[in-house]
Amino acid sequence: MAMCYNVFMKRLYLDNASTAFPKAPGTAEAVASYITSGCVNLYRTESREMEKGFDLLFSLRRMISELYNYDHPECIAFTRNITEAMNWIIKGLLRKDDHVIVSSNEHNAVMRPLVQTGIRFSRIPSDREGFNDYSSLEEMITPSTRAIIVNAAGNVSGAVQNLEIPAETARRHHLLFIVDTAQASPYVDIDMTALGISALGFTGHKGFLGPEGTGGMILSREAAENISPLIAGGTGSESDSEELPHTLPERLSPGTENLTGLSGLEAAMRYSIPRRKELEANALSMTELLYDKIMGIDGLETAGAGIKKPRTAILSVASRRKDIAEIAALLLERGNVETRVGLHCAPSAHKVLGTFPTGTLRFSPGPFTERDEIEEAAALLKEIMSE
Repeated sequence: MAMCYNVFMKRLYLDNASTAFPKAPGTAEAVASYITSGCVNLYRTESREMEKGFDLLFSLRRMISELYNYDHPECIAFTRNITEAMNWIIKGLLRKDDHVIVSSNEHNAVMRPLVQTGIRFSRIPSDREGFNDYSSLEEMITPSTRAIIVNAAGNVSGAVQNLEIPAETARRHHLLFIVDTAQASPYVDIDMTALGISALGFTGHKGFLGPEGTGGMILSREAAENISPLIAGGTGSESDSEELPHTLPERLSPGTENLTGLSGLEAAMRYSIPRRKELEANALSMTELLYDKIMGIDGLETAGAGIKKPRTAILSVASRRKDIAEIAALLLERGNVETRVGLHCAPSAHKVLGTFPTGTLRFSPGPFTERDEIEEAAALLKEIMSE
């Protein structure tokens, strides 16, 4: 199909589950300021900018610790993204002869490292809306079970999962409890201390409204002291030894930190965390409006969590009458409506929802999405489906 795009057409962005746009106010300015006047390599450069760099990381760790109710900020490590964080957690805390329990709604950021390393796993069943069914969780535990891994919110279904049940199960059986918060944070309340979470991965460029290339992990003190670093190298500390540093967070911070991106993330978090309930309310409101519009379009059906269930601002759509890739292409061509189409890096989740192997057309309004944008996208969608 030949495409002809109008370069002057307004960008109608509905793919915030992939990355947030626009970013939080002040994010671009913070990145530009660091690039133009603040560059420093921590622990290495003798510079008056060193203190600002330390203050930046201290501010980030403080905000993250408070958000997740965790009092060991030194156990927070920054990574390029949550995929890197989940790889580090899995490859650093688990061994090939371990068995782990995962949800049926996991992203490939969890599943591919498990398959790559040959770690055996069992899947927690899920209902057709994408909510975990924990009724058989106890029966899945074996003598070699080492961890339970749960995606806090589905990137296909939008379903927000119950974390208390797997947390309690992990606690009673002395298992690691690992949580992927890519779609959940900062909107879903996650208390790391109360839940006894051993390791948690987060990303900076989605709900936090920060730059791509930022994210990280939070580890329990025990996990932080024992995890095998995914990458080892210079930290600017304990340089007299070729062994891994013993101090935290240096042990978890090899190489040069991405202070450029983290400057943007710090500014984004200062904006997004205090306003998270307000920002979430708008995104959910726009998702509900889109849902209502889609329900009136012949040939479309939604897949995933019911609109009134615990959910995020994700709406997956399927069609038996028209190819969803063609629908996505026409939305972009005619209205510059940006969505995501396909399997969204979560094949097991689609099998649960009954949308494998075709996938879904995913809409994800954001905190700055406006009503007229939803109405415009819905009207165009209706036009396309009527053809």
